Amino acid sequence: MRKNAYFCSMKRYRNSFFVIAMTLLAVLTSCTRGEQMRRRMQYVADCNNADSVFTKRWLPTVDSLVDYFRSHASANERMTAYYLKGRVHQDLREIPQALEAYQHATEMADTTRDDCDWHTLYAVYGQMVSLFQAQYLPDNQMKALQEAEHVAWKGKDTLAALVAFDLRSRPYHLKNEIDSVLIVEKQARELYLKYGYKDKAAQAILGSITILLNRRQYAEAQRRMKIFEEESGWYDAGRNAMAAKVLYCYDKGRYLMATGQVDSALYFFRKTVAAGKKEAGYHGLMTFYEKKNKPDSVVKYAKLYAAANDSAYLHVNQEKVQQITAMYDYSHHQRKAAEEANKAKIREYAIVAILVVGLLLAAAAHARHKRYKTAKIAEINRLTADYQASKSDRDRLEKMLSAFENTQAENEKLKQELRSEIGSLNERVHDYEARFRQVRGDERLEALRESEIANLFNQKKRHTLKSSTPSEAEWKQLADAFAHYVPSFTATIANEKQLSEQEWRVCLLQYLDFSTGEAAILLDTTSQAVTNAKSRANQKLFSEEKASTLGRNLKKIAIV
Repeated sequence: MRKNAYFCSMKRYRNSFFVIAMTLLAVLTSCTRGEQMRRRMQYVADCNNADSVFTKRWLPTVDSLVDYFRSHASANERMTAYYLKGRVHQDLREIPQALEAYQHATEMADTTRDDCDWHTLYAVYGQMVSLFQAQYLPDNQMKALQEAEHVAWKGKDTLAALVAFDLRSRPYHLKNEIDSVLIVEKQARELYLKYGYKDKAAQAILGSITILLNRRQYAEAQRRMKIFEEESGWYDAGRNAMAAKVLYCYDKGRYLMATGQVDSALYFFRKTVAAGKKEAGYHGLMTFYEKKNKPDSVVKYAKLYAAANDSAYLHVNQEKVQQITAMYDYSHHQRKAAEEANKAKIREYAIVAILVVGLLLAAAAHARHKRYKTAKIAEINRLTADYQASKSDRDRLEKMLSAFENTQAENEKLKQELRSEIGSLNERVHDYEARFRQVRGDERLEALRESEIANLFNQKKRHTLKSSTPSEAEWKQLADAFAHYVPSFTATIANEKQLSEQEWRVCLLQYLDFSTGEAAILLDTTSQAVTNAKSRANQKLFSEEKASTLGRNLKKIAIV
């Protein structure tokens, strides 16, 4: 009896021990699992902070994090799990899923607690802002920015709050509410200055510079550009714009073009293209060569600009925006997505057709311009040939008349005939000169650039042998061509302080856009000697010492 009682008692103890052991095991397992998931989430967060690009292999990881922390963690951990899930979907360009995850993250945050993770919540709204910006949804973007600013103030992050306020100009840009953009940028600048962020205050006015240039308010634009360059911190000592802000280079070029500093604008337009902003850069180069009256270059960059512009348009056209917007309405997602896809195809076909027609029209316009240019140069050359022939005949007869002046009287009749013929030729010469002056200056300049002597110099500049340098007769022929095609240029230079032969020839080559190295080959000298000659000529003619501004100053001389 005692033995049975003993065994019953031991059985109860064993059952109790088993229950306690299993409970402890469950607790330990739960603690181990929780710690393991936290380490996993921290690893994903570290990768995100390191700007890692997430791929599809990350989806099971973030899905497991969301599944676990949805019911086993604090509000901050739940928010973080959904935030990381949104980051993975965003990198995969799965925009609806990313936005859904971010929306869940905002719902998980407990903003009533003092330990709320404001930094992560601000990051959530920041990602939503970038998505709405990319998808051209200004109203959604504005709401997200307002929430981000509110969160930053709650988290006592003044700079983050000011940045969120500053970014309100973006949705106004998308809605083309330009006056609102200017108001926001003005207020943002004042707030930055109030809190001591001078560099941010200068950066805040970047968008207004573009608007002022569009409105041709160049004086105010120049004032803000000066503030931006000196105070923004986005310029180095050499005043070269950082690549991230390369669109400012385009605005800088536009300003220089508008204020007559055409040659200086070329550098900024080329920098814009080199940095990847091809649409803006090609447009700038197109306007530059229009100003320079170089049709071939205009057509070249017009085509490049059209291609870049069309590429950008196809990427963000309104039909895509409507399709993305429809995707956010999850209850009608499938139906509307199919409808919008069909519409997008129709629109894309229409865009392709418009592009083809536009290219055909551009090609036709280029052909017409080329025919006009060829005919005009041929007309100028015919006029030049007739002028030179008449002038040559006149000079020959004048020599004959001079030979007869001291002969006997019986030659008086012949002398009278010569005088009559010379008078007739003089009238023809004067008539040709008057007609030539009626030809537009830019057309005469184009004829000079394509003249036989100019082409000869262009051929010689490619050779480094001394025997290939121009002869004295060829230099004289080039000077005569200048005197004929652009007489105002020759007259202006001749009336100024005396230039040496080398300085005079450097001016001719500079006006025809020969580089310093090419001029050195043609003059059979060194590049440094050419630079020195340019400096001396610039000092004598325009009271400037820099060699680099000679070409710009020479081209300011009016061609009449």
